[in-house]
Amino acid sequence: MSAPVRGGYGMESKGRAQAPKLDPVAIQNKWQQRWDESGLYETVENPDLPKHYALTMLPYTSGDLHIGHWYAMAPSDAKARFMRMNGYNVFFPVGFDAFGLPAENAAIQRGIHPAKWTLDNVERMRGQLRSMGAMWAWDREAITCLPEFYKWTQWFFAKFYEHGLAYRKEAPVDFCPQCNTTLARE
Repeated sequence: MSAPVRGGYGMESKGRAQAPKLDPVAIQNKWQQRWDESGLYETVENPDLPKHYALTMLPYTSGDLHIGHWYAMAPSDAKARFMRMNGYNVFFPVGFDAFGLPAENAAIQRGIHPAKWTLDNVERMRGQLRSMGAMWAWDREAITCLPEFYKWTQWFFAKFYEHGLAYRKEAPVDFCPQCNTTLARE
């Protein structure tokens, strides 16, 4: 008598029918298509429901996501889902932090125009994020290097300046001699 052989979904003996092979890509594609067709994650504004705003840090446009991104995004997604299941009108926007020196320097090092480098990375990362199946409001996507977004950053800055909240003074800074600029203290 031969020993059982591992395979499929568990232990199988000679003579038993082989369990069907699992095809995770087909399963993933099937359910993502169904979610899109049903509008499961579309933003619905219902003024009769209590409001919940969920936000996770927008990823930098480096070009590829890694497990650290999902590690940071999963708790926000879980909370947004929980709130929606409990009757809240949930707004959970998604986007890309695509403004600044890291993207520009990466593009220059590769001999690519920064706009092309950044928007190509946004496209690749958008696909990666969509494959995660989180309930982001894709209809409200923000890309910080586009005028539709940064015009509001400029407007806020002007308002801060008008009210004395933005000003110029001498202060210690972190300086990068390679970039020839000061660095943010995040």
